Amino acid sequence: MKNTKIMAVFVLFLAAALFIGSVSAVAPEAGDSNSTLTFNQTTGFVGVPVEVNLTLTGNAGAADEYALNYTTDGGATITPAGKFTLVSGKNYAAANITVPLPVAGTYTFYVSNMTAPNLGVKYNGTATFTVVDQSSADRTVQAKADAFVYEHIAIDGAPTANKLTKYSEGSNPTAVNQISGSNGVFYLTEAAVNNQYGAYYYAGQPGGSTAVDTFIYIWYPEISLQAELTTNTATGATSGDSIDGKTINKNTQVSFLINSPKVAPAMSASAKIVFTTPAGGKTTTFGSNTANTLANIPLDGTQTIKGGMTIGDAAEAGTWTAQAEYLTAPFNDYAKKSNTVSFTVQSTTLTLTAAKDSVVRSNPFTVTIQGDSQMMYFVYLDGASASDVNPTLQPGQSGMKLNYSGTNSNEVIPAAATNKSVNPLVDNSKTNLQKTWGYFETDASGKRTVQYNTADNTEDKTYTVKVYAVGEKYSDMAPVPGQKYVELNSGADYDSVKVKVEKGSVTIAASGDGSYYIGDEIKLTGTNTDSDLVYLFITGSNLKENGIVLKDLPTQNDAYTASNPISVKTDDTWEYKWDTSKIALDTGAYTVYATSVLTNGKSSYPVGTTNARGTVNDGSYGVDSSYNYVAVKLSDSEYATVSVNLKQPFLSAIPSGTVVAKGDKIYLRGTAEGDPNSLMLYIFGPNKFVSETITVEDDGSYEKKLDIGSDWSSNQYFVVVQHPMYNGVFDAKLNTADANNQFFYIDATNSTGGIQGAQSSFYVTGNNKLQGSNAADALTKMIDSSNIDDIYTKLTFTVAEPMIRVNNPGDQAAGSSFTISGTTNLAVDDQILVEVMSSSFTATDKTSTDVTSGVSQTTKVVAGEGTDNTWSVTVDTTNWKLDEYTIKAAGIEVDVTTTTNFNLVEKVVTPTPTATATGATPTTTTAPATTTPTQTPGFGAFIALAGLGAVALLVLRRN
Repeated sequence: MKNTKIMAVFVLFLAAALFIGSVSAVAPEAGDSNSTLTFNQTTGFVGVPVEVNLTLTGNAGAADEYALNYTTDGGATITPAGKFTLVSGKNYAAANITVPLPVAGTYTFYVSNMTAPNLGVKYNGTATFTVVDQSSADRTVQAKADAFVYEHIAIDGAPTANKLTKYSEGSNPTAVNQISGSNGVFYLTEAAVNNQYGAYYYAGQPGGSTAVDTFIYIWYPEISLQAELTTNTATGATSGDSIDGKTINKNTQVSFLINSPKVAPAMSASAKIVFTTPAGGKTTTFGSNTANTLANIPLDGTQTIKGGMTIGDAAEAGTWTAQAEYLTAPFNDYAKKSNTVSFTVQSTTLTLTAAKDSVVRSNPFTVTIQGDSQMMYFVYLDGASASDVNPTLQPGQSGMKLNYSGTNSNEVIPAAATNKSVNPLVDNSKTNLQKTWGYFETDASGKRTVQYNTADNTEDKTYTVKVYAVGEKYSDMAPVPGQKYVELNSGADYDSVKVKVEKGSVTIAASGDGSYYIGDEIKLTGTNTDSDLVYLFITGSNLKENGIVLKDLPTQNDAYTASNPISVKTDDTWEYKWDTSKIALDTGAYTVYATSVLTNGKSSYPVGTTNARGTVNDGSYGVDSSYNYVAVKLSDSEYATVSVNLKQPFLSAIPSGTVVAKGDKIYLRGTAEGDPNSLMLYIFGPNKFVSETITVEDDGSYEKKLDIGSDWSSNQYFVVVQHPMYNGVFDAKLNTADANNQFFYIDATNSTGGIQGAQSSFYVTGNNKLQGSNAADALTKMIDSSNIDDIYTKLTFTVAEPMIRVNNPGDQAAGSSFTISGTTNLAVDDQILVEVMSSSFTATDKTSTDVTSGVSQTTKVVAGEGTDNTWSVTVDTTNWKLDEYTIKAAGIEVDVTTTTNFNLVEKVVTPTPTATATGATPTTTTAPATTTPTQTPGFGAFIALAGLGAVALLVLRRN
């Protein structure tokens, strides 16, 4: 490598300017014209020709010939190129004059005349060019190519480079590492590279105009090793199944993958794999097979595979370690070796293991064969009874090579040759033994996992799974003529393992405390480890003796007819959301059953059925054989129960206040049990009717904001809140087809009978409308009808003129803090603006330094003890001047204002509090809240108490 000469081509631009007065045949004399020679680079490589681009102008003969010459360090003059001729009257341009420069040194170039009588006349102006020797480098690297730590390189085309610089990323790159060299030659030591890998510039920088091709890449010469199971013997290909840290058999096929992500693609390289034997020896041969020599592996890319090898029967058992390393200089001496891969080699022994010692029926279990690599094995249930429901093999498993049965399903599996004892013998003519056996091929590691499935009626007992070695590869197997199975050799290796199949269990629970309003959603949850389905039936007063299908309600079907069980999730849990709004059950206590199979409800006797959800009738249940299926007795199923108590929903409503100011708001809050989607709200007053919808939250709570317009008259208003109850429909409805003639009526579609004794219909708008209080009373009587299931609650509130009172604070001492307070009929949380300002406040001269005293701040209304709410603010009079002050309190959301005055004095004189107010002060008092009794006659009592004021609310429950 060190005798290799690095070649590059440099372009030399030569310019000679000859000042000649005019074109004539007179040849120039020495020195009568000046020429200037320049080069765009002044250094090249030994043995690399220089290309010259020459331009001459001057006073020379048209037929004269010229030459480009140079002298060496030793003084010799050489004319390396042919002669050239000037064209009369034009500049001369000659391109690609090749000048060979064979040795290192400095060369001086000039132009001379080659035509008599001026032969040899030398023009003024010279240029020098330096040639260097890069042959000491190990490898020449082209621009934008890869180089590696530990290499001694020469950069092709960069004879003057003496720095390699790595820059930071971003729009303003800065140098993060520099490597020094000379004449384009660099030693890439580990210390010089300093773990800074990537692009290094020998001219310019990222983003600069000279940085197009002026960099190389420097990387660490990484090498790594993988050892994996071979999946394709011909190519050595693998599927990524590593043997690192694992155990393999002596006949397991293994592939070694050498990864050289940068080196191999950039240069010719090779590596070896060194194995450490269990005894501590070192070798490049994999095991006992001399053909498995890995002493010199040419690397053919980012990954090189040497595969399809077995360690051999004669190989030493125990832990082996493999490691890859470069053979190529200089990496063989300096680069780090690869990671190590360790694996344990064992002699082949047939074993069969189970993932679990026991399993709950309806769940699968697996057993794993560990044997020879890619060999055939026969798996079956040893001692299985033909009269039992046995576990069966999962169809289509990986590695399963033969059909479950032969051409003749009555054949004994496997086949037995004449006078040859073959074990096992499986009688395939028995239905319950079919699909309990199969042939399986192990993978490259000698393993194969086999899955058995169990059903909800699989016998709960211990089963023995057994495996026999067929003794040959699947590709070499010779099936018995006309059959789909092979003959086992007498004395074949075998192993067995026991797995216990157990009954599972069922649980059930109901959300909440066990007591629910009809219409609620009840979440039933539980577990089932016995089957994949859960059947639900319910018992209760006057229902069918053995129970009815819960999911069929309101239709009452016998429990054994269930055709819609609930699927159990993969984690053995189940869930069902029971909507009780339309189940047609009365209030009372009920018991919900969850079973793992279809049962005859809670009966102690099975029943024959055509329901395919039942258990197959095999004659063991004592049921008429004409039935294909059986709904078993309850004790033959795993089951659990939960009690639920259904009760009638109720409705409540509470107003945020009983008096509300014009232009303000009032909130109605309450609870609507029974999971209604919405409620209806109706407001009746003098020449006023309002209908609104109320949305109910998931927890049954609701809140409705009512904006009271400033145009509402001061008076009492009646409110009815309607609940749709069980059927989810408002049976007492408002017809709004004609906005000027709206009326209430009972929708006979959902009523359970006539409407005798109930208000049939009445108008709330138009010529025939009822008075507000009478209309409210009529609506409550309509909803009271026993033929519909709607319920209601009712309340009243009073609308009054907005009012704010200020409690006069009396005289206050200057510099003190005190509280200004008052009362109002504005709603809780309304904002009041409180301003305190000097009563003598006037325009101030621009040059005055007096400070105007006062304050302005907002406060929220809070609930009071009576019908009026309260408000307050605290003011600090520090630095205020002595004066009379005005307190102004104004509503922000409602247009109402009041004022009062007080004096700020040096010393407090005991004040006499007074109160001022603006707006109308309501004279109505509030009666305490009362509970509305069931089946109330309507708003009559409220109307009678109208003179006593507004009344809050409450609950109407239907018995």
